[in-house]
Amino acid sequence: MPSAEHETPVALAKLDPSLVAWLLTHVFDVKVPDYHHARTHSTDVRVLVPRTYHADSMLLFCDPADRPLLAVVLEIQRGWDSGKRRTWKLYVAQLEAELDVDAALLVYCPDSRIAGRYRDLFEFTGLSLTLRPLIFTPGDVPLVVDVDLARSNPALAVLSAICHGNDAQVEATFPALMEALRAVSPKTAILYYDVVLAGLPTAARTRWEAFMTTTVGHEYRSELLRELAAQHEELGEARGEARGEARGEARGEARGQAKGKALAIVTVLEGRGVELPTEAREQILTCTDLTQLDTWLHRAITATTINDVLQG
Repeated sequence: MPSAEHETPVALAKLDPSLVAWLLTHVFDVKVPDYHHARTHSTDVRVLVPRTYHADSMLLFCDPADRPLLAVVLEIQRGWDSGKRRTWKLYVAQLEAELDVDAALLVYCPDSRIAGRYRDLFEFTGLSLTLRPLIFTPGDVPLVVDVDLARSNPALAVLSAICHGNDAQVEATFPALMEALRAVSPKTAILYYDVVLAGLPTAARTRWEAFMTTTVGHEYRSELLRELAAQHEELGEARGEARGEARGEARGEARGQAKGKALAIVTVLEGRGVELPTEAREQILTCTDLTQLDTWLHRAITATTINDVLQG
């Protein structure tokens, strides 16, 4: 199963494609055409031999008539694979041939040493079709501490916190990150909040949750769920987390946490348009295993079907 480190940048790109445009412009000086909107594109690339290659994400930046102006392939590369010198060319060539549009290959490498190896791999040899992958690392993403920048570009604020999750100064991003969540709709804020939880390493995630609890005065995701999921009769049970904590009832707190996580999963899936059959909804909402719920929540961020969430 793909890791949270792999899934979160892809999820951010799907939630806000303008983040990809920002990276192309500000990190690589690529001129992005004036576009009206952006949409995802099928990530499957088929060749004549019976095999399908699957990219991590493909985005199309389009004019008002939905005609593509620029295509972008987004790849998350955590390990070394010399075969990418061939397969990445397939992704770009497929899009350009299919859509008659320029395509960029944007590659995120969490490890700067691996990023360097990929840059060397694509040095011009004079023999093969050349490709210029736009490779960036966490160090290329700025530390977003400016509140105004976070409000104007919430996806960048989220990506910044994730990229700097192992840095000592990650807490400096928390105030701006909180304002980024407040700048978007409650529904979108839930999605971003869960991307943050999935993408931050354990130590940083604990500090982030402590910051939100002490600064905002309540568990932020639960508050968002109160605003968004009023239609769920079970919402009153989710509030048991706060009541249980106040009364010191550990059992009630655990039930509240489970219900809050379950509602978050349902809200994320509904927000992303994933079909949720009644039986699957009941399975999620009645689950009390916090570890299982965390696993489902991480999967829900990028799932396209309910089976992607409940598998295994």
